[in-house]
Amino acid sequence: MGKLAINGGTPVAPDGLGVKWPIFDDTDRQALLEVFESGKWCSGGWYFEHPYDSKVAAFERDFAAWIGAKHAIAVSNGTAALTLALRAAGIEPGEEVIVPAVTFIASATAVILANAIPIFVDIDPETYQIDPDQAEAAITDRTRAIMPVHYGGYPADMDRIMAIAKAHGLIVVEDCAEAHGSEWRGQRVGSIGTLGGFSFQMGKPLAAGEGGAITTSDDDLAVNCYSYGDLGRIPGGGKYDHYIPAGNNRMTEFQGAILGAALKRLDEQTDVRWRNGEYFAQELDKIGGIPALKRDPRVTKRGYYFYFLRYNQAEFGGVHRDRFVEALAAEGIYTGTAHNQPLYKNPLFRDMTFGKKGCPVRCPFYGVPIDYSKVSCPESERVYDSEVVALGKDFLMSREAVDKVLEAIRKIKANINELK
Repeated sequence: MGKLAINGGTPVAPDGLGVKWPIFDDTDRQALLEVFESGKWCSGGWYFEHPYDSKVAAFERDFAAWIGAKHAIAVSNGTAALTLALRAAGIEPGEEVIVPAVTFIASATAVILANAIPIFVDIDPETYQIDPDQAEAAITDRTRAIMPVHYGGYPADMDRIMAIAKAHGLIVVEDCAEAHGSEWRGQRVGSIGTLGGFSFQMGKPLAAGEGGAITTSDDDLAVNCYSYGDLGRIPGGGKYDHYIPAGNNRMTEFQGAILGAALKRLDEQTDVRWRNGEYFAQELDKIGGIPALKRDPRVTKRGYYFYFLRYNQAEFGGVHRDRFVEALAAEGIYTGTAHNQPLYKNPLFRDMTFGKKGCPVRCPFYGVPIDYSKVSCPESERVYDSEVVALGKDFLMSREAVDKVLEAIRKIKANINELK
């Protein structure tokens, strides 16, 4: 019998890591009951005598202050946040938005839903974030915006992104769906670009089952975002006055109540994950061969959604990453590749499934031949094929869980010959 659990040995964590998400308590129950018993379940302003009587409006005010932006506009989900941010910023059919090849599908589909064209660029292999050099090289006379995605909660290089945007007159829409509380030079993401988009889906660091928010410090853009989210109304306008064609993307009062309660815990939770994440990275360096992402001093805090490890096959006896992941799972540590597959390999883009007429990518407004199946981003593909090992954020809430993961990695490396 081998020492590794995959070969019959005793697992490091036979019952898993024992972590859970979301975390909630009686304050959440009370907030939900208040909404339930009020009978005002919709956040429409006409239901309330004063604007901040709405749970959603109160959350918008508090979340904007927490991010460091003048405005937050709550919407139905994170995809809507990105789509409406692009539309509010005036992105039009045939215009291009630069997006990293490695991100969740919603970053790119939001561009499509805004009738624009996503242009995929490669990632920085040390951070897994959009490569600013590749982004700048991709700019054409049709480029209107850059969407840096703070993937996994690691801030993109906002110094370079903002400098590039300024030089070329571009809009910056930060995809912050996985980065609540992450900071670049002490400034929270979502307050650096022109607009930011957040998700509050159940697994996110700030969770309400579903929901999203757009952040901005531009007064005019805030009004536009509100209108696109609420059937074309404007803040303070009449219930039946509609100024632009728009759908209903309002957040419910139940979600506003949950988020208001959860926001009060978010600073502490972010600090716990940050401290444990730094400890984890230092201990991984001692093991060798499986470091965390580059620790950039300009990243002054990471909120975390994924914790990425960079597996070096050569330092693990030539054993492929997938075999290492199998061995970790046998020890009770479950990992994966997150959504690291380059988006141009996803069936949507690989097969160009854009409807009968192929809009928006094959519409006359664009007029440029594009075939996503021919896109190639070498670093994105290499990382996905053999390097990335991703853990969910939840284990970072417990130092004991972090130590269990470290124990399992040490055990596998010490007995790597059992996997050959």
